Amino acid sequence: MDYWCLLLYVSLAIATGFTDLRMRAYPKHPVTTFSPAVVANTESAPARYRVLAPFIDHYLGRITGASPQNVWYATRLLWIFLAYCVIHVYLRTWFTADTALAGVALTAATLPLTFTNSWAHPDHMPELALFTLGALAIARGSDWLFAVALVAAALNRETSVFLVLLYAAGGSFTRGRVLRAALFGFEWLAVYVGLRAWRGFQHYDYWQAARNLTDLTMPLPAELYDPYYRRYAYFAFVIFAPMLFLALRAAGGAPVFVRRALMIVPCVVTVAFMFSNIIETRIFTPLYALILPGAMFALFSGSRLTVISVDAAPKASGK
Repeated sequence: MDYWCLLLYVSLAIATGFTDLRMRAYPKHPVTTFSPAVVANTESAPARYRVLAPFIDHYLGRITGASPQNVWYATRLLWIFLAYCVIHVYLRTWFTADTALAGVALTAATLPLTFTNSWAHPDHMPELALFTLGALAIARGSDWLFAVALVAAALNRETSVFLVLLYAAGGSFTRGRVLRAALFGFEWLAVYVGLRAWRGFQHYDYWQAARNLTDLTMPLPAELYDPYYRRYAYFAFVIFAPMLFLALRAAGGAPVFVRRALMIVPCVVTVAFMFSNIIETRIFTPLYALILPGAMFALFSGSRLTVISVDAAPKASGK
């Protein structure tokens, strides 16, 4: 870790956290309603299965005696700070420290567009941190770290399944790697099924494609929504399309992992369109881990580290 960056990431985390708090509707909802309902198992699906952050906050409050609101503020900032630090280390797999800092700054600058049309879901910032941690583990070839990150990410959100797909695609297609990918798939499935066995299986409205198509073609009514926020469904395009364009341009000279991470992007977008509400831009948060390295190769090709092998985990020869 480049410790000189930490103070800057503290500043970025506080700036992001303040923006998060001030621009979202219902800022107290996570504390007063949502998290207590998840802990009590009275929240409806699929939120009742996203237990990681609500239970951490619940037990931190019991251990420290702090108020739920103060615990929420503290853990929210810590998750944002952790996410920025993990992104930095992730980008340092291939780039110098100043380029990694630029990638974190790009994330921090665009992240507020994921705060639209939703209150502050407790799983959002952990998803940015944990999905990137899983991608980092794959890029560095650390199976034990990936196993830990996958469990934590699966306890947080179902989108963690794309980490298994990224693991399968992110390296050489050897028999051993295919077997490990299958084992990680069973690990994810065990958490997925285990949560539903523990908390009770509950159906919800899975199919969202028709609704999403309507949201893309018809703006939300002005009398119900602030005009500035009406075209929510396009914010994901505003965030990620320029980065994806740059990443695809540089893909030919990027390591295998970076190129194959871009192959997972259509899977994430397709599943989100079919099964999630795309006007909540936060659901596209995993795209940062998949697209950002490629965009950095396009923007800062001169500041990358020496990659010994593009078929295995990249190793840096420099600082």
